[in-house]
Amino acid sequence: MTRIAIEDLAFRYPGAPSDTLSSLQLEICSGEAHALLGASGAGKTTLLNLLSGLLRPSSGRILFDGKDVSNLAPKLRNIAQVFQFPVLYDAMNVANNLAFPLRNFGFAPSDIESRVARIADELDLRSALDRKVSGLSLFEKQLVSVGKALIRPNVDVVLLDEPLTAVEPHRKWQLRQSLKRVQVDLGVTMIYVTHDQTEALTFADRVSVLTVDGILQTATPEAIYAEPSFEAVGSFVGSPGMDFVNVAGLSRVPSNLDASQKLGLRPEWVELCVPGDGMTAGVCDDIVVLGTAFGERVGIATVTTPAGTINVRTSGDVALGTQLGIRFKRAAVYRDTALVGSHEF
Repeated sequence: MTRIAIEDLAFRYPGAPSDTLSSLQLEICSGEAHALLGASGAGKTTLLNLLSGLLRPSSGRILFDGKDVSNLAPKLRNIAQVFQFPVLYDAMNVANNLAFPLRNFGFAPSDIESRVARIADELDLRSALDRKVSGLSLFEKQLVSVGKALIRPNVDVVLLDEPLTAVEPHRKWQLRQSLKRVQVDLGVTMIYVTHDQTEALTFADRVSVLTVDGILQTATPEAIYAEPSFEAVGSFVGSPGMDFVNVAGLSRVPSNLDASQKLGLRPEWVELCVPGDGMTAGVCDDIVVLGTAFGERVGIATVTTPAGTINVRTSGDVALGTQLGIRFKRAAVYRDTALVGSHEF
């Protein structure tokens, strides 16, 4: 298990007019499952390649347990990496693919056998050990790739670069649960790069939201969702993302809020009511049906109000064009796009 510290890290590709990453600060705890979450172009893979040693920082430092590894070659960092697409030896069976890194490092045959058995058990691969990799499904191949990354008992850090991108959608949840279980059982420090918020929020102990402006917030999944540090984080995380309404546009304003602020709202933090009974009112412009519950349709209604657009969870029939009131239950409070607190109504 390894604690990672990133200090004032910057990187610029040769010939680029500006830095891809600039002045990054981040600490990842020993044995932590950490997710780097961001849209395409935010620099997630660049940061992962800096951690692995495939790239060298333009400035700043990367520390593993206090040791500066910024300029060490990948083979000297004791890391393992899993890529978007499985990197395996198709002519070998699963057991030999798993054993290959251990043989390269000179492990004793008895140690190799016991380690392969343990990792195969952790990933439910025991029944596939004698099968050729070429005959496996994409899901099974990625499981073997994860196993290869975890096979060395002394590996310090496991890096996962969008590991579920190529996996069939209906198998992603299963692989994510397997990854999490193995990470907890083995206690290895694991860094998971993804643009998919569901993957990040359901896998990680903590999440760092990375944008072109740097790391905007590092916190638990619960805090990222409920208390986004910036409006950009709230908009990015959630389905739909957080709505932001101007306090000045509300029909009723609590005494401890002022007109310069905005309220961040999740669909489950508000509810429909009779116009005039809530904090604001507006017209239903759109409805997305999510399913049914107890024989009623449930979904999300989009209501345009003088304060801004608000998405509300609904049950029953709501017609387009209907005038609706909206009652608030709680909100995150922002000034100049930054979180300043929360408010219960």
